Amino acid sequence: MIYALLRSVERLAISPSKRARDFQRVIQSYKNGEPIEVEGFLILRPPPNVPKDGVYYLLSPLSPSELSKSDIRPYVAIKITEKSRINAELKSGEYVKIEGIMDVYPFGNMRLIHIISLEKASVENYWLQYKELALKKEELENLIEGTINANYELRQAILYSLFASPSVVGSGRFWGEGVTFSALKNDLKIVKSLWEASKYLINLFPEELILKKGKAKSFVDDNLDLDFPFFFEGGRYYSPSTKSLLKKEIPVAEWARGYFEKKQAVFLTPKVYKRISPEDPLAYTSETPFIVNEPIGWEKNRELEQLIPNLLATIFLEKEKIPSLNPSDKMIEKFRERFERWIFRNAREYGEKFDALRLKGMIFETNTRYLLSLRLLGSMARFEGEVNTHIISAVINMNQEIVDMWINEISEREILKVLEIYEKYIERDFRNKRLVMALRVFMDLEATSIDGSVTREEFYKALVEYGFKPSYAEEVIERLIADGYLYEPFIGRLKMIKPE
Repeated sequence: MIYALLRSVERLAISPSKRARDFQRVIQSYKNGEPIEVEGFLILRPPPNVPKDGVYYLLSPLSPSELSKSDIRPYVAIKITEKSRINAELKSGEYVKIEGIMDVYPFGNMRLIHIISLEKASVENYWLQYKELALKKEELENLIEGTINANYELRQAILYSLFASPSVVGSGRFWGEGVTFSALKNDLKIVKSLWEASKYLINLFPEELILKKGKAKSFVDDNLDLDFPFFFEGGRYYSPSTKSLLKKEIPVAEWARGYFEKKQAVFLTPKVYKRISPEDPLAYTSETPFIVNEPIGWEKNRELEQLIPNLLATIFLEKEKIPSLNPSDKMIEKFRERFERWIFRNAREYGEKFDALRLKGMIFETNTRYLLSLRLLGSMARFEGEVNTHIISAVINMNQEIVDMWINEISEREILKVLEIYEKYIERDFRNKRLVMALRVFMDLEATSIDGSVTREEFYKALVEYGFKPSYAEEVIERLIADGYLYEPFIGRLKMIKPE
């Protein structure tokens, strides 16, 4: 039972009131004249009865989205003078770290901090204040399962997406940590069910973490007789705001296209298509471009709604643990080997049809799909806590399901079109079919190499695994070098000579 698994929601939940009371206890524990370091949200409004000997603002321990949800609001007054070091933009809603000296403020029981330094801090720190209340893997899975009724792979892909993606060290793609989860179908009812589920999920997140245009919010505190605006920046999660966007080639608002292309947010973006295309721009850049054949169900989940702050603590904690992936890491090298074997296996099974779908701009373009698969691996690793053989297999299996879906769904007419492009791509002077195969194998290895070079040994092993006899594999390598298709910039490493 989910209730038993989650123990006690009331005890686990990181509620705004709990944050406010904990902050209040900390502030009250300091004596006047003592140094203090604290983080919070800046409010550019002077407190009541403000003195004239400096610039006074307020600091809130609660995020803009949580202020109205707490039964108490323990603001702290802050005093800035010409001696204060300021290294942040002074605007309401800015999350800052301050160092100063504790004092009393001449209004009620409010405290005052004389600012020594004020600097911008990562808003993620706010959600990391209660690391000990991060959720376990099983709890997360049960929360999503209790919210979204879909097949296992689809449900897990949505969950993995929430963890965003570590950057890949040395990658030439200037992508951020965003992830694109897409689900496509030529049926509005099916796509709409996915959109409604994703919109419900995204809207549970705090406003400051949702990617929106012109994000600003006014807040009125009747107790202090103050009203002030908050400005939100850097939202991390996006779902299409209207049903009409679902029919666009890229189902996001125009103002969000830059964020989408640079992967600067997590996009949960289902889409209706008229005719599925191997060059679909949404699928091309999606870590998990699913084709769904039946509507999914979803329902409001009280436990999930209460535990969103805990979910965010979990996400940012795992991000802290795995900020990036290094291609030289042994487990990443293992993943590369598994990915290459997966490519070879599908090339043997589907033949030229699969090869054609791996041309530049096609959904399974090898280099792009490898980098996207690495990002999916990173998202899974954050969820699992590490890169291991289990999630390597899970990524390969998910990729296989996506390949099978697409090849079965693409019309014969579309397949013939890409096969024509593929035939033109293969050079006419390549009369030896085995040399064509060998060069294709090299290009696949190159596509999964961060620096674009391939060792002789890995090329040789790949040729043997692909079916070449060992003696002929050596001969093919020398032939490709002699004919000017490959060169050896360093002993033991090969690169492809690109045609001009």
